[in-house]
Amino acid sequence: MKYIQKHIFYLVAINFLVFTAKSFSQVESPTLSFNRGALWQSVYNGKVGPIFSNWGNKGVGLDWPGFDKTWINTNIGGTASHLATGGFWIGAKKSKDSVISVEDWSIYAGTISSDAGAKYRMTQHHQKFKNGENYWLKENAKESEEEIESSWEYNKNYSNTDDRDHQLPVRVTRRAYNWSGSKRDENYIIYEYTIKNISNEIKAADTSISVADTLYDLYLMANYAMHVNSRAWTILFPSLTPGARNTWYFWDNARKMIYGRSGDYLETVANEEYGFVANQGQELSSGSVTGEWTAPGFVGVRLLYSSPDNTGQATRVNQYGWSAGLNSIDQSGPFNGIPGTADAEYAVLKNIATAASFVSSSADTIYMRRNRMWSLMSLGPWTILPGDSIVVALAEVVNGIDYADALNKNIQKSEIGGTSSSYISGTTRYRGGYLFNSSADKAKFTYDQYRDSKTGQLTGNGLNHPDPPAAPTFTVSYYKGTKNIAANVLRWGKETESIPDPDDGTLDLAGYNVYRSNYLPIGPWTKIATIIKGDPNVYSSSESKYVFVDTSASIGTSYYYSLTAYDTGKASWPINPSAVFPETGSNRVPPLESSIFANRMTQTFTTTFPPATTLSNVMVVPNPFVLGNKYASIGVPGSDDDIQFVNIPNPCTIRIYTVRGDLVKTITVASGAGAIATWDQSSDYGQFVGSGIYIYHIDSPLGTKKGKLAIVR
Repeated sequence: MKYIQKHIFYLVAINFLVFTAKSFSQVESPTLSFNRGALWQSVYNGKVGPIFSNWGNKGVGLDWPGFDKTWINTNIGGTASHLATGGFWIGAKKSKDSVISVEDWSIYAGTISSDAGAKYRMTQHHQKFKNGENYWLKENAKESEEEIESSWEYNKNYSNTDDRDHQLPVRVTRRAYNWSGSKRDENYIIYEYTIKNISNEIKAADTSISVADTLYDLYLMANYAMHVNSRAWTILFPSLTPGARNTWYFWDNARKMIYGRSGDYLETVANEEYGFVANQGQELSSGSVTGEWTAPGFVGVRLLYSSPDNTGQATRVNQYGWSAGLNSIDQSGPFNGIPGTADAEYAVLKNIATAASFVSSSADTIYMRRNRMWSLMSLGPWTILPGDSIVVALAEVVNGIDYADALNKNIQKSEIGGTSSSYISGTTRYRGGYLFNSSADKAKFTYDQYRDSKTGQLTGNGLNHPDPPAAPTFTVSYYKGTKNIAANVLRWGKETESIPDPDDGTLDLAGYNVYRSNYLPIGPWTKIATIIKGDPNVYSSSESKYVFVDTSASIGTSYYYSLTAYDTGKASWPINPSAVFPETGSNRVPPLESSIFANRMTQTFTTTFPPATTLSNVMVVPNPFVLGNKYASIGVPGSDDDIQFVNIPNPCTIRIYTVRGDLVKTITVASGAGAIATWDQSSDYGQFVGSGIYIYHIDSPLGTKKGKLAIVR
């Protein structure tokens, strides 16, 4: 009998070590990101969002609409981040009177790492479909298009021997899910946490280790540094510390969701609600700008499910509220001024009203809309026996009015924040609050297909919802036909038409939509064409490709393009015949479209025409360049200084000199580049040139062209 027990012990220990060694190889990087669709987010070792530093924008944090600021040639106030950091604080007792530990897995998560001596060892942190294998759900329809899997657990090799009695004997598995390819479902991210008491595994692996058995009164406190949004705050108050203090927070009891929107900053006379800035936005041909609502979105965290706690209730919120952070240097969040002992910190988890500068109501006027606010949601308590687990699922949601409306100064605040559908200027649009709530409800629908909200049991349907057809990759080039026109030509294949719907296997792609933006890679997007599948006017049988000619493009103007695919809806959804879709009020599936953001250009294409066959018609436009005068009717940000060489041959090399003969800039134009080349007035060393006369040389197989251009700055 002793031999059998000893043999079992060795098997458990070996399996534990083999699993651990295998898992460590799956830790890719401390920070991984979702950055394909409209909503971008960082997923850190043991928390979410970027590294926290006094609310500063240190990376991707619920960026909506998401973009990389290096795509844009000028500073528009930074990215539209809605989160500085987030996650859970966790604490439990080893007896009814003794706290084991309280851990911060939301602000810094400093106790979690892949280092051998970490308090909690990161065993898994990787992109499951790192090469896009599940885009359009081609590999697994019951999962998301992008997924980040993370695990961390009690480390028996923790280097701080004096602190070993204060380790929680838990393994935390977190899975983050994002549907970046669906216009309907791209504005939320779902996280599921499984927290398991592994005290029995620890003791089986090493009998010399003393750990708590049962975890008593375990509390989780969701702690999120949300704000709407950092870009607006930077524009409105560049001299103040980061972190939007004018965010107005609310609690939605029906949805179990804590959320915020832009409000009026009560410390000023002006009303900054939704952040309208008259000198922001798109520049018009008149030289004026559209103005911009720089904070049009809503951000929130919704509890989708939690295991029954000690009251026997599932998905129960114990408490909610907010903690006002310091406006100067906020490094400790809700624990500012709280003694750093386990007992004192546990008291906050047990009763969040004891958190620093606690706020219980949206109507508060002492801190609300005056301070940076931490959003708190307390869950529990649970008593977790050895080997048992609890599950908690959250959704992060960001949505609001379309970016085209954000550039419309005539949009009213009531339309930005309204919670019901409406009509604006005769076209169907929806109010920002309505769209936000709709995305929160879609997140709940998706998770409910996976886990029964009453029993907590898996349903077998997976994380599922109806999906749009896949959009194909596309290219853009200039028009090379026989007509004497300047146009942009989009080409794409029909390969995605053979990708079946992941739910019922049908080939349901009905057509394509072509969108264009002449401002930013986030829009405003204008639909310029709808193309029915197989349209003989667009599909070229000789090329086996769709060839769409955008003849409405203006010569010399730069554009972003996006191509989406759509279906026409379905009579029912076979995955769950009892599911009801709010768009139809029944099981009938509404028409769906793929994401504009998942299949967009991130660099502009300038409308041009075929390269010249002679050097006699080369022009420099504008010449002279006078700062403040606009050549293009509407330009993308950063194009104000652009000078264009028009009617150039391909290939060619353009060299720009001072009148003294010093080389300033060399521009290499490749074959097939077209008849226009752009100079942004920077030198080869990245410095802007000053006012003066410059000489250009164009060298090509056709010969050399020389000329002058003038710059007045």
